Amino acid sequence: MSAKKGWEIISRSYQKSTKISLQDVHYGPISPGESELRLLGDVMSKDILEVGCGGGQNSIVLSKWGGNVVGLDISRRQIEHARKLATKEHARVRFYLGNMENLRMFADRSFDVVLSSFALGYVDDLGKAFAEIHRVLRKRGIFVFADSHPVANRGRVMRYGKTRRWTLANYFDRKNRKWIWRAGKRVAEFLGHKRTIQDYFDLLTLRGFVIRRILEPEPYHIDRLGKSERRKIPYLHEWYVRTIDLWKRVPYTIIFKCEKAL
Repeated sequence: MSAKKGWEIISRSYQKSTKISLQDVHYGPISPGESELRLLGDVMSKDILEVGCGGGQNSIVLSKWGGNVVGLDISRRQIEHARKLATKEHARVRFYLGNMENLRMFADRSFDVVLSSFALGYVDDLGKAFAEIHRVLRKRGIFVFADSHPVANRGRVMRYGKTRRWTLANYFDRKNRKWIWRAGKRVAEFLGHKRTIQDYFDLLTLRGFVIRRILEPEPYHIDRLGKSERRKIPYLHEWYVRTIDLWKRVPYTIIFKCEKAL
């Protein structure tokens, strides 16, 4: 099953079950958002592209902050949700259906910023996607993306009685494996891409990016927060609440901030 087909299946259930902020840019599950990490800088009047925009929440926030925003996603149902949500939020965002490995609808040097949050893990040819993102960025343009940390991506959550434990598989095993995502009654199958930090680094620099920062943000300690405090977390799903004891010890998210040098 392709990533496109998988998201067509689970989009509606996913959007209902996941709490995603419309006030802050999120960098994935239980991670601090842009208001705390400040990776994008002042986005006022900047031309911004979000690839893998999903339901459009990040794009909508960036529009509220004054950016000229375009969102792109592979799933028609996600784009439909994004357009409805943008209308409801009175946000001016242009949404496109497409694949980030081929950004032919955008001219060279069209954007000041490209953002992606937990979408690159679904991309088959990551080098091609990086090349396209580099092409559409202007000189000194910023590319910020977050994805599952390669260490977390190699792990398995095992249950021993009432205790959950996280075990690490072979970090250097790059064999892609199928995995199942259950969202309510909907079930989708995806192909998991196994990449190391060096893989990201090499592909980015080969395509002409300079890496300015690599972040491994410590997650919110959800078990210590009240309901009102939890509402401020940019991205929250109950699965991460139930497994927070694991993610206090193992990095779940990795974030790269890159710059187009030439």
